[in-house]
Amino acid sequence: MDISPHVFLYIVSTPIGNLGDFSNRGVKVLEQVDCILCEDTRVTAKLLEKFGVKKKLYVYNDNNAISVIPSIMLSMKDGNTYALVSDAGTPLISDPGYKLVNACIENNIKYTAIPGSCAVINALLLSGLPSNRFIFAGFAEHADFDVLSRVDATVIMYEAPTKLLRTLSKVELYFKNRYIAVVREMTKIYEEVIRGTARDVINHFGKNNPRGEFVIVIAPPNDKCAKDISKYDELIKIMMPTISIKEISKILSKLTGISKNVIYNYIKML
Repeated sequence: MDISPHVFLYIVSTPIGNLGDFSNRGVKVLEQVDCILCEDTRVTAKLLEKFGVKKKLYVYNDNNAISVIPSIMLSMKDGNTYALVSDAGTPLISDPGYKLVNACIENNIKYTAIPGSCAVINALLLSGLPSNRFIFAGFAEHADFDVLSRVDATVIMYEAPTKLLRTLSKVELYFKNRYIAVVREMTKIYEEVIRGTARDVINHFGKNNPRGEFVIVIAPPNDKCAKDISKYDELIKIMMPTISIKEISKILSKLTGISKNVIYNYIKML
């Protein structure tokens, strides 16, 4: 058995794109619990069908969380086990799962998490930006750009394709020429990372219609990587007439240990 007789809620991370990322443990937990709570039964039904899981599905989202939690608590106290999933990624990240977890805490009901894909972490890894300290601001429409622009950490936020260019204009206004990475379609065949200033990315998507779900990653105000690279500004200027930016990036990466992609985009902005 992959579920415990003492645990009644499993927070199960699902793939953010590539179904091959779903863990064996995650699948087995979904097979063994009594009920699955999900954002959209149609989306989760497709996932379950892919892995041959047949289980009762119940909607749990922002609209009904408060009304359904009491009955879920009673059901758990009667011995029924539940899995909580989101449409994609890790539950509780920009969804109301925390309300259910708090209810479990208040009712002394044991819960656990089955780790897996998380768009926030995946985008941070792909960005090439400092990862030692970061803040996740949720969806951009709810973010306070003025406050975030003064935070000494990498800033991460979600955005929909229809709102991307408008949000990037706000990023340019508040974060100025700070280095950013915009990541889309993670783990899928068209995965893409566009790096540069907000203006660079705006220009890119002005020519290429934004498609898919986006994560915006913004460098901290005092990006140590940029400071470390800046020490080599004079050397870069000497090399540029005769050596390609790609080759310069390789050389400086070996000297500094900083990602070639980060150095490449820094040089492009000189």
